[in-house]
Amino acid sequence: MKTVFGLVNKIVVFLSETPLHMLFSHQVMVLRFLGRRTGRRYAIPVSYYRDEMTGMVTCMTDASGVWWKNLLSEDAIEITVKGTRRAVSVGVEAADQQKISRALDGFCRRSRVSAFFAGVSMVQGEPNASDLAHAAQKHVLIELSEDG
Repeated sequence: MKTVFGLVNKIVVFLSETPLHMLFSHQVMVLRFLGRRTGRRYAIPVSYYRDEMTGMVTCMTDASGVWWKNLLSEDAIEITVKGTRRAVSVGVEAADQQKISRALDGFCRRSRVSAFFAGVSMVQGEPNASDLAHAAQKHVLIELSEDG
């Protein structure tokens, strides 16, 4: 399965700055950053949603992955969203379970696919509270905002 996701991720990164970004850019963007120790360039596709009131863009990832730790020492990174690359401020929350749970709740309500991958069952359009609390312990919240 990891090999399949690796191939899909490479395709998404490639297509993210082409007109074909329209196939997925309504809910997937690419985070672009340098490795903190290696200096290697990373391009990681992630699901996201934008809070229209605050303009904040929220992403979630599994805490067991290691790539997000590169963001801990960064104030700003680049993203490619809706075909355009731009700089954003970045913040990572790995400890505040209530904040992570609230964000995960938003993801699950917005997308049943996100709920499925997070391991959160939905009952009549509502995330199962127990599943949500359990999943929040396994996720990291990444918040992005436009520089300037």
